[in-house]
Amino acid sequence: MFRCDCWPNHEICKNKNTCEFWIPLNQKLDRLYRQISYELYQLEKLHQRKQDYFTIQSEIKKGVYTETINVDGKIKTVPKKNALGEDILKPEHVQVGLNYDLIFQEITDTESIIRELRRIENDILKILKKRVEK
Repeated sequence: MFRCDCWPNHEICKNKNTCEFWIPLNQKLDRLYRQISYELYQLEKLHQRKQDYFTIQSEIKKGVYTETINVDGKIKTVPKKNALGEDILKPEHVQVGLNYDLIFQEITDTESIIRELRRIENDILKILKKRVEK
C-alpha cells in the first residue's frame, strides 16, 4: 500500500491520485468534508454581513443617510427615512438582518461547529493513518 507523508495537511498533497487521505475511503469522511465546506461557506457569508454592517455604520457616521431641510427658516440636517418610515440611525434600519450582536453570535457558533468538525476529521484521519501503517 502506498504511504503518503502529507498527513495531517492532505490538502497540499502532491500524490492526489494515490493518497489514501485525499481519496475519501468511507461515506462518513465524505459527508464530513461536505459539511465542513458548507459551514465554511456560511462563515464566509457571515463575515461579509459583518463587513456590510461596518460599512453602513461608517456611512451613517459620515452623513450619507441624512438630508438637509428648511424648518421655519432654519436649515437642519435630519436622518433620511427607510422604506418602513423609520429614521436611519443604525445599520439594521438600512438593511434587514444587520444586527451586530446576532451576527457576532452566529459567527461564534459557526466557528465552534467548524472546530468540532475538524476535531472529528482529525480523529478519522488518525484512524485511517493507523490502518495504513498496518
